[in-house]
Amino acid sequence: MPDDHGGIRTLRACISTEPQCLIVIERRSLIAGSLGHWFRSITPELPPILAITIGDVSDDILRRASAVIFVTGAMVPVKDEWLCNEVISARTRREDVPFVLFADIAETPLVEEAMRQFLLSGYIPTSSSLELADTALQLVLAGGKYFPKGRHERETAELLQRRQMASAPAPFAGLTPRELDVLELLERGVCNKIIAYKLGMSLSTVKAHVHNIIMKLRVRNRTEAAVFRHVAAGRLDPVSGC
Repeated sequence: MPDDHGGIRTLRACISTEPQCLIVIERRSLIAGSLGHWFRSITPELPPILAITIGDVSDDILRRASAVIFVTGAMVPVKDEWLCNEVISARTRREDVPFVLFADIAETPLVEEAMRQFLLSGYIPTSSSLELADTALQLVLAGGKYFPKGRHERETAELLQRRQMASAPAPFAGLTPRELDVLELLERGVCNKIIAYKLGMSLSTVKAHVHNIIMKLRVRNRTEAAVFRHVAAGRLDPVSGC
């Protein structure tokens, strides 16, 4: 059944066969529909659930969310009464999920203020390139953080630059087929329990694979492993994207 945001998904579409999803809170239907199509293209494992307010999202769907994404326009985020109320309401119902804000505002002091007040895991200006926005979101889904013009952006750029300079002809040659399967799901921000379920293995085996992947790729954690795969797959040019 089509919904008010171009038929992307109804709020009841995130069923047991789709244990995880993205929740997108946006008041403008055209923008919500466009973002919904984009999210589906970059995170097929996490179907977008579009809603005008967090109150439209059931507790069952909110429990399955890998991230809650808020979208706002040119108003200063911390002065946007609607946004403040939505974030407070969502945080009251779910404290452990990453919150990401897409906004027109990109000035560093205003970004930092929103970051502190809303306890964000990501702040992505709408002026970002699609490639950068994609990688920033993947970084958050993998357990990292992203904010423009600050430490997290520099760390992301440095990681991407190191991987570009590695020049290995086959960056995943040392990984086993099972480790490659795990790495693919890591890139999508899938947690260990869901990886175990999807691949039919125990949680301890998944953890062992993640450890081996980190060692073989010579990265520091699962977040860097996820970004490494994203870049190696050609989805971001570190020079032009950052």
